[in-house]
Amino acid sequence: MLLEFESCIRQEGNRCFAPIPFNVWEKVGQKGNIPCRVTIGDTTFECKLLPKGKGLYWVPVPKSIAGSFPPEAVVSVAVEPIPTLSRINRDSPYSRENPIRKIDSITSIPIRRGCCGHSCVAMLAGVPLDDVIALMGKAEASWSKITEALDYYGIAYADRPVYPRGKPCILPRCAIVNNDNTFLLWYRGAYYGMDATDERKTVSYLEILTA
Repeated sequence: MLLEFESCIRQEGNRCFAPIPFNVWEKVGQKGNIPCRVTIGDTTFECKLLPKGKGLYWVPVPKSIAGSFPPEAVVSVAVEPIPTLSRINRDSPYSRENPIRKIDSITSIPIRRGCCGHSCVAMLAGVPLDDVIALMGKAEASWSKITEALDYYGIAYADRPVYPRGKPCILPRCAIVNNDNTFLLWYRGAYYGMDATDERKTVSYLEILTA
């Protein structure tokens, strides 16, 4: 189903959006973050529509695309719902220069069975866990899947995980830690979601860059 309409690209903080001027639920029969292929002008990209409540949605527009139009210009938009995005981080509205948020605090999310990596990403991004599950899929996370999700939200991290190999380690200010094959979030001296039962069982950790 192809939805065509005219909209105006608006900026809110560092993010740009094109409001959809009708109830999307009534058109496509879907709720939540809806993956779509979007065409604005001559440019096509993939994204997830952002729900604003009561069936109203915004299209997140990459700044590289928004910048090619005058402020508040009326643009032609075509939206086609698709089963899933081609890759987690493809055509994300975020980047390391424009992350979803500054990480200066963490709101704890209990680790859900089979979704420990998803929970760490959700706490870092400050979004609901179900949003991250929809983004990453329900399969158990790996480092590659986690870093793709971090890339999607524009969250900076070190070049590669560190493997202590049984040696004592001093964790950085913020990190995702693989402790006994469970991913945990470490931030400023404490674990979030659940406690690490034995730090000697730390398999690896990936520093999250917060400065």
